[in-house]
Amino acid sequence: MVLSEGNKQIIRKLAKDIKDNAEALGADALARLFLLHPQTKTYFKKFTSFKANDASVKAHGCRVMDAVVGAAQHLDNLGEQLNFLAHKHGEELLVDPHNFHLFADCIAVTLAVHLPVFTPEVHCAVDKFLELLSHHLSSKYR
Repeated sequence: MVLSEGNKQIIRKLAKDIKDNAEALGADALARLFLLHPQTKTYFKKFTSFKANDASVKAHGCRVMDAVVGAAQHLDNLGEQLNFLAHKHGEELLVDPHNFHLFADCIAVTLAVHLPVFTPEVHCAVDKFLELLSHHLSSKYR
């Protein structure tokens, strides 16, 4: 899948909104993932709660959104940009690659709920972008 120049412009612009609200958006998306797909909790054994207002959920959600924003700044070399995270999640943490697709869906829903700029055109670009992120993050799974 390839992002068009129009898709790239949309993603770069949206990344600014995400960056400004990274903690809240990340916490919401992660809590949504845990609620809809409880099997994903197994990778977060140190968390005492899986709700959006929990400090651990906020912190990890913010790290995820910061990585999404970082990826949006490197749309022409996503594989290179995500190589470290792909290695960490695929070879060290052994995260089930399907979880990236589940989380991508939760991120898209969270953005749609919280960002008024989430038009059908933005939704299309976000879906493509998150699919690429999921693909690259899954690339080092053993």
